[in-house]
Amino acid sequence: MVSIVLVSKSLTLANGIKELVNQTVNHQVKIAIATNYQTPSDLANEVSPETILSTIKKCYSKQGVLVLLDTYHSAQNAALAIANLEHNIAINVTLSSAPIVEGTLAAANSIALGASLEEAEKAAHKTITIKKLQLGENLLNFNILPKNTNYEPVKTLTAPVWLYPYHRFVIPRKKISSHLLLEEQKRLVKAIERSKKDIDWLTEEAHSKIGEQYAHIFSSHRFLLENTELQLTVCSMISKHHCNAEFALQQTFIDLIDTYAQMDDDNMRARESDLDDILSRLLRYLTSAPPPISDPPYTNTILVTKQLSPSTLMALDTNKIKGILLSHGNPLSNTTVLAKALDIPIINEAGKQVLSLTDGQNITLKKVQNIWFYQNTYISH
Repeated sequence: MVSIVLVSKSLTLANGIKELVNQTVNHQVKIAIATNYQTPSDLANEVSPETILSTIKKCYSKQGVLVLLDTYHSAQNAALAIANLEHNIAINVTLSSAPIVEGTLAAANSIALGASLEEAEKAAHKTITIKKLQLGENLLNFNILPKNTNYEPVKTLTAPVWLYPYHRFVIPRKKISSHLLLEEQKRLVKAIERSKKDIDWLTEEAHSKIGEQYAHIFSSHRFLLENTELQLTVCSMISKHHCNAEFALQQTFIDLIDTYAQMDDDNMRARESDLDDILSRLLRYLTSAPPPISDPPYTNTILVTKQLSPSTLMALDTNKIKGILLSHGNPLSNTTVLAKALDIPIINEAGKQVLSLTDGQNITLKKVQNIWFYQNTYISH
């Protein structure tokens, strides 16, 4: 019979789900819990790959193991655990993207009736669609099918590192004489107009490479640049404080980024990279800084940097980029969206240690059940 592993930072949550399932299927299905929980402070840490690995091994059966997860960070750690399983075991372990409560209930019910691993995953995954229907959400373009469970457990990609320079502008305030304030505002307007032309090119590039839906990412950049209120805010700051356009622009965007950072919605917080992208472009024109490098030094390379903006990625010769490894980054950012659309593996939040890699050094990325990771890098917090 198929077993179930629950991966959760919260032992209380996992035990509650297990109790609910046991009441429903009368303890017919084996359920194991992978958690690091010892004290309340442990809730800040994700479940380690080692814990997940040992839990899978303890409850493994030839019929397979279905793993359900509480957070997306758990998925990366679970993938790392599976990568360390023997091949004949790994092919019988499936990560489910289903919600942990409803998915576990549905999977357990199907397993109790004799379902296979693939059938149990289908039952779990279907609960996403059912909830959306119940809530009246639009299912257009929503994939109701589970992921393919006929996979090779580990895929590897080896290529030389391209350490891409990361630069963040820090603009000091300069005092501007009254008779030069208008010129300073004109400089701002000129930078905005030049940026619009760049974004028009990026929009066309995205449209031709990956489709109209991705071109909208840059259309939203242009929309912000056309926001007269934003432009008036910066111009007003230049006049009021007699400061340089670069500084006024920087401070205005810092306030805007802080506003997004305070939002409850993870997707909205992830738009910080777009705002930073727009700001950097404007500041490059205002400071006459050189444009970002666009031609990789190697035919096939893994780009390694701290963070990568959507426009920088789209401007690169992406045919030469075989993977992206970011020490920071955000899995919900538009950079991640574009990379996936371009079929380029991208790993976010890999940790600052990856910035110690050297140019030209060969490294290997691994893929387990659609999750890419680098060596033993995983999300621990």
